[in-house]
Amino acid sequence: MIKVNSLSGGQTSSFMGIHFPADHNIFACVEQEAYKYTPESNCARGKVDGLLAAQSWLRMFHPGFWMSAEDDRTLVVMHKLSQELCSSSDPVSLGGVEVVFTHNWGLSKFKTYDDMAIERLPNSQTRMCTEHLKIVPMYNYIRNRISKVDPVECRIGFRLDELDRTVNMFFRLVEIKDRVPDPTFDLQTVINQMQIPSYLVRWWDIMGVENMVRKGERKLKPNPFNYYKKDYYRVPSFPLIEHGITKAEVVKYWKGRPEYVFPPISNCVMCFHHTIQQLQQQWNDPINWNRMKWADDAEKFKGNTFKRRQVGKRTYSASMEWIKGLPLQTQLDFIDYSNCDAGSCSD
Repeated sequence: MIKVNSLSGGQTSSFMGIHFPADHNIFACVEQEAYKYTPESNCARGKVDGLLAAQSWLRMFHPGFWMSAEDDRTLVVMHKLSQELCSSSDPVSLGGVEVVFTHNWGLSKFKTYDDMAIERLPNSQTRMCTEHLKIVPMYNYIRNRISKVDPVECRIGFRLDELDRTVNMFFRLVEIKDRVPDPTFDLQTVINQMQIPSYLVRWWDIMGVENMVRKGERKLKPNPFNYYKKDYYRVPSFPLIEHGITKAEVVKYWKGRPEYVFPPISNCVMCFHHTIQQLQQQWNDPINWNRMKWADDAEKFKGNTFKRRQVGKRTYSASMEWIKGLPLQTQLDFIDYSNCDAGSCSD
């Protein structure tokens, strides 16, 4: 089976790309139109070492590319990683990472994050961005360039200390008021159908996944990881979990590779999965000010917000402007992912 590493540009998936070679390394880049610059943000972005080279590399895949919704430092990391994984000495080689843009491989009217925000703001309930800007183009790329019929082994960079994320890929949590017991649920059927690797099954048994579903606490997702529109095109693989890799090993490795400068937070800058602390941190980062301001303007234009906050049993909007005005909260260390468990847009 053809092996494909799904890379995000964060520390964990980059670690996977280096230590667990695959037939293909794919990075789905979310394109965004650039505007709302200030002298401070221009100066900060100009100091990102390697950014111009990374942008030139990305234009080899999409000539019209200028800016991503992701941190500029992510693009630099992906370019550097592509050079390291490259098997060719040709100076004009595309490198060892294959970049997929919705502009080339999407099948909808949404080519950039801007296109989507004009119609509707993505949120945790309607994750249009993940589907249209990452999953769909990756699916089309795999089916057109890598394997037209057979499924591929899709490697996801989840660590051993992130086992809960593997469960979230296949089973959604059910609110207490909506829980319906399913005492006949057979986890082995799902394991066989989805080709869940044995090293993960052992952990799922310890975690009591089958019992969760039988009690109605979780329910199998209608569109599991392996499928896209009923096409069984990939099976999951978690090499870091298989080999017992945790955050400690990843952090230690990158401390010895100072030439790689990762952004403090992975994924799209204004992502609704980010915590309040993470979004505050991005507001206060000159490199990302223009993207946060873009999100603020998009919310005001639509009269809605990307993110919501929960107080007790009620939820309220959490606008980018409101988050910016909050007193600074404690920052977190090594924020390599948020709450996204799709295996496409996150480490």
